[in-house]
Amino acid sequence: MKKFITKARNTILSLQFFANPAHVIYDNFVLENKMTDITNTQLEVRSLMTMDYSLTETAGMKKTINKYTYTGSVEKLAKGAKNTDSAKGKATLVGTDYTVNRYQQTFVYNDMEVMKDPYMLDVLTKGAADTMTNQIKSEYFEELGKITNNTTWPKSELLKYDHIVDALAVIDQEIEEGMFVIMGNTQRKEIRKDTDYKASKQGEILYTGQFGTVAGLPVLFSKLVPADTVYITTKDAVKFFVKKDGSVEQDRDVETKDNTVVYDRYGVIALVDDTKSIKMTKATA
Repeated sequence: MKKFITKARNTILSLQFFANPAHVIYDNFVLENKMTDITNTQLEVRSLMTMDYSLTETAGMKKTINKYTYTGSVEKLAKGAKNTDSAKGKATLVGTDYTVNRYQQTFVYNDMEVMKDPYMLDVLTKGAADTMTNQIKSEYFEELGKITNNTTWPKSELLKYDHIVDALAVIDQEIEEGMFVIMGNTQRKEIRKDTDYKASKQGEILYTGQFGTVAGLPVLFSKLVPADTVYITTKDAVKFFVKKDGSVEQDRDVETKDNTVVYDRYGVIALVDDTKSIKMTKATA
């Protein structure tokens, strides 16, 4: 009996040892990691413009973009006759100077922050990359805004199929291969109400609410396109002249355990050829 009581007492003491809060070193937390989306558009902008690495091969931090216009005509001439001055070919150019930009994103983290939550470093790394990409996307759409060919559709009308067709007629390209349409959510909503759009594919599209082409051109959407604005363009219209590909450098303070990470790249984004591009806007009056 005495032996049984001693064993029971030891079991209770053992349970008390494990239950005693004084022996708990730290509280356990279940971490659920969530990152706020900082992507300003789902478009992969690299596929919408041409990457040009010519700047990496030459010295200098400026890029001059010359846009040429050729005029002239063909004449039927008798033997020994010369072309008249009005028929002789001429080329005019308008030059625009661009300065190479240093795109840079920096973030700092401490060793203890990462030990507390290892996901912190993933958030910082992805955030820096997304912020850099967002800057390049924003500048791409700024360059689209410089397209010189312009047309409008009536203020009283929603965007519709006919307006796209009319815009294509303005730039009058025999071959439309490689051209695409970019619009914002406002015009996406409008064109979905177009009777021609709803009647396409025998009404099937009315139920899916999706479309990949309008007037034979692929259609893309971005929140970066201003309201009441639509672009028709090509990949060759805008170029990203790369001076130096992206690089990452890190510095560390051994006393504070602070780490500084710097991500940078050098280049310039420019509208170089808008002959197959047009900017559509809703008329204001």
